Amino acid sequence: MTIAVPALLLFFSIHSTGKTGNSAIWSGLQNLGGPFKLLGGLLFLVGVGLVVNAVINGCIDTFLIKIYQKRRQLEPADKLLAEIDQFPLSYPLKIQIKWVILHNETPKLTIVNFLGMDSFKLGVCGLICLSIMGYLGQVSYLLDLTSHFKLQYLIGGIIGLFYFAFKRRKPWIIVSLICILLNLAEIAPWYWPNPAIATPVQSSIPLKVLQSNLLFQNKNYEKLLKFVRQETPDIAAFMEVKGEWNAQLETLRDILPYAVLKGDIALYSSLPLKRVYEGSLDSEKRGVVAQISLPEKVLTILLAHTQIPVSKNLFKKRNQQLEAIADYVAPLNNPALVLGDFNISLWSPIYRKFVKNSNLQNARSGFGIMPTWPTPNPLLSIPIDHCFVNREIQVLNTRKGPNIGSDHLPLVTDLGVLKE
Repeated sequence: MTIAVPALLLFFSIHSTGKTGNSAIWSGLQNLGGPFKLLGGLLFLVGVGLVVNAVINGCIDTFLIKIYQKRRQLEPADKLLAEIDQFPLSYPLKIQIKWVILHNETPKLTIVNFLGMDSFKLGVCGLICLSIMGYLGQVSYLLDLTSHFKLQYLIGGIIGLFYFAFKRRKPWIIVSLICILLNLAEIAPWYWPNPAIATPVQSSIPLKVLQSNLLFQNKNYEKLLKFVRQETPDIAAFMEVKGEWNAQLETLRDILPYAVLKGDIALYSSLPLKRVYEGSLDSEKRGVVAQISLPEKVLTILLAHTQIPVSKNLFKKRNQQLEAIADYVAPLNNPALVLGDFNISLWSPIYRKFVKNSNLQNARSGFGIMPTWPTPNPLLSIPIDHCFVNREIQVLNTRKGPNIGSDHLPLVTDLGVLKE
């Protein structure tokens, strides 16, 4: 199993690349390595082998203890103790088995036992497995769902590190560090300075963008309207607009007089909007494309609300819409702004593919991961609302807005559209 599990992971990773031969192996290793690419993939597989070996050893240890619990009821203790001394077992395991033999009882399952060493071992190993499974998100929607919770896995690894350090269990300290490093490598780069962040220059046109998924059931109209008026954005994008929300948003016409509406999507602007794409980005028509004429430039805005990938069919539809967006945006030579609720996090392999194919960068870069959903469960919060820009646009600042009663937090982004 120590070899079989890493080999199986490598096989699935190779299969997801769609390549053959040696190039498939290198690509598979790079997928598993994440930001560390080939070397990271090799170290990753070695780490998986070590974790699997530790889990197997733990299971064998538990199995031996159970056997001697049963044998103690049938055989003399002296015989069993002498037998234990002859076995090539670790000293801590010998002590545990001898304790069981001498006391002739099965330890009672208490909350202390449940929250003890074994549960922490299984917990850290489970977090590592989930961290690994996310790299294979192209294979299945279930594997893709595991890619979104890197922050939670990181916190779990840190808790495990402190626990095993307190217990002075060096092997498990190393296992916890593997869990931490796997996820820290995905999170930390979002806080590093990035060329997407820049100080405003005279040759750029300032543009403030506000976006928010309103939630159909949300009735806190005043919270949202007050927030928009306080921010006074140049562009405001809304998703899940339905029923009374249509009338409420119309009250913003005094500061955002121009609008493009389509389905549950609404795009408002202080500058004249021209709708330029009458087709649909997918079969559900969950996207709007419009243009704004700026001095010396034409800005293309694409607002999307992709499917929630909780089934194989919806997973396929979301990915198809992302492909359609990338195909539309990539050839553009003018400034492009792509925003909305994409129902995908920063760490999904499908997200990475989308960013690469679209030639876009996330406005979050340098400002942190900023989880936006779900507001009712902040411990499970992940970043799925995004603002993307191409190289013709500077990112000056990005921040989350307040809770406006939705299950999503708004995002506000200050941009500078570069002039010729």
